[in-house]
Amino acid sequence: MIKNRFSKMRLISMLFFLCVVFTEVSAQTTGTLLKDITPENINEVVNSYQGEKAVLINVWATWCAPCVEEFPEIVKLQRNYPDKLKVIFISADFPKSRQKALKFLKKQEVDWTTYFKTGKDEAFINAISEDWTGALPFSKILSIQGEVVDSWEQKASYKKFERHIKTAINKSVDL
Repeated sequence: MIKNRFSKMRLISMLFFLCVVFTEVSAQTTGTLLKDITPENINEVVNSYQGEKAVLINVWATWCAPCVEEFPEIVKLQRNYPDKLKVIFISADFPKSRQKALKFLKKQEVDWTTYFKTGKDEAFINAISEDWTGALPFSKILSIQGEVVDSWEQKASYKKFERHIKTAINKSVDL
């Protein structure tokens, strides 16, 4: 009886420990995969790649059908140009849909840091591009030097993205 009670207590302690560890690991993964970003620090993130890689900013949401349709193509581009391109995904999902966005990112096998929009919409839109009306999806491509190559408000094909990315990479090489 004592041995049996000791084993149960030990099992309960072990399960509690595993729950704590799992929760901590899960929180760290969530924090790394989908970090909050504000209008004040979006350009800081984008500019951190200047001089190193071309940048593709893509603002998307799980409720936006064209966003979801083009998303795998953008992931493929990041995988095809890992040394020359940095894809910065920014989820514009509503706060209550954050877990849905995280689940979507995992399903798409995104394994780099992405961002979750916080703050006022207008300030965020203006921080990314004065030409952006706020429509989704929104994409913007920058050369290695940080010059805007192109931006648009609509779903795009892999070919369109790749054409502009190659321009961003080659423009950087030409300078």
